[in-house]
Amino acid sequence: MANPGPASTQTIHPSNLATNQAIRLLAFANSVPVSATGDAAVTLPINNTSSYNVQFVAITNANVDVSGGALAIWTAPAGTGTEIVTNASLTSNTSSTYVTNATVVAGTKATRLTAQTLYVKVGTAVAGGTVDIFVYGFDFSEF
Repeated sequence: MANPGPASTQTIHPSNLATNQAIRLLAFANSVPVSATGDAAVTLPINNTSSYNVQFVAITNANVDVSGGALAIWTAPAGTGTEIVTNASLTSNTSSTYVTNATVVAGTKATRLTAQTLYVKVGTAVAGGTVDIFVYGFDFSEF
């Protein structure tokens, strides 16, 4: 394609990606270990925003059957700060193809957050288990 000129962009996304008008990926971590209780060794850094609201959390890509496990997500270590997901059971998350849509705490869905790291606290461990975690919500940053 020929150069359309300066200050032009082309995108297949239906909205301008430089706005906060749509739900977007706020944080992601792959291979989060769920093999020991307490804080997981992997955290979820918040991507490119200083102010946001969490709406959805998807847990997927389990490397083994983690259906007996459970985890929570918080804005500070050791289950402190604001609780995003209450100790969610990973029931039926038996393979990499299953997606757990974790329930975001109702009060948190109505809260503007600023923490720049989210922490996974494993409530029930699964030997050798890992999962990928995706956190979606609104970005309230001003551009």
